[in-house]
Amino acid sequence: MNLTFIPMIRRLSARLAGALSSLGAAGERTAPRTAGLAALAGTLALASLPAAAQDFDLLIRQALARQNAAVSQAQNQVQRIVNQRMQDPAVQAGYQRYVQQSGGRPAMDYPTYTYYYIYTNGFSAQGMAHMRANEGAIQQREAAAWQGVRQAESQRAQAQQQHRDGYHLQQQEAGRRLMGQSTYVLPNGQGLQLPHTWQANTTHQYQGQTYHVDAGGRYHVLAGNGWWYPLATGR
Repeated sequence: MNLTFIPMIRRLSARLAGALSSLGAAGERTAPRTAGLAALAGTLALASLPAAAQDFDLLIRQALARQNAAVSQAQNQVQRIVNQRMQDPAVQAGYQRYVQQSGGRPAMDYPTYTYYYIYTNGFSAQGMAHMRANEGAIQQREAAAWQGVRQAESQRAQAQQQHRDGYHLQQQEAGRRLMGQSTYVLPNGQGLQLPHTWQANTTHQYQGQTYHVDAGGRYHVLAGNGWWYPLATGR
């Protein structure tokens, strides 16, 4: 699934939150956006389980559906506020001045002007600073959240590869067992295949090495220094 459109949803939600925060609703509206990407990263992490246990696409669709619902709710609230403030004589007068200053070619229509009027508290210095700070925070949260998404995707891919590799090794080991061999591990971590049919308290010459099976059925290899070293059981 292509996830490149997700930032647009998050950015829209955050900017709506910025307008609402100008009316004292910041605490209620800025958190869902950050939580949304964090939840998405968590969703991706869950998808690191084997494909048979998790439907990755379904999890993503569910996460996006919840986020879209939150964005739609925020949009509706902002639209109601904008519609109300469009009736404000102070906003209307401000827009008329803005149109005159633009030479009759305003870059913003009246609803857009009203939105930014709310966002910046009447285009005041404090309001403009608030908008710039909010936009900067959006970019920082976006970068941090996307880093989490990329890490979760990487972990999912690694887990899936490990699952495939493990399954392949199990199949190989099963085939060797059918031929009377199993994997044993030398002290240095190297694996080797030996017959698992050797009886306890027996010594064997095999492929140029000497092996001994003790009373408990544990395998040992004779090293060049004359010491016997135990072998770990197979992978």
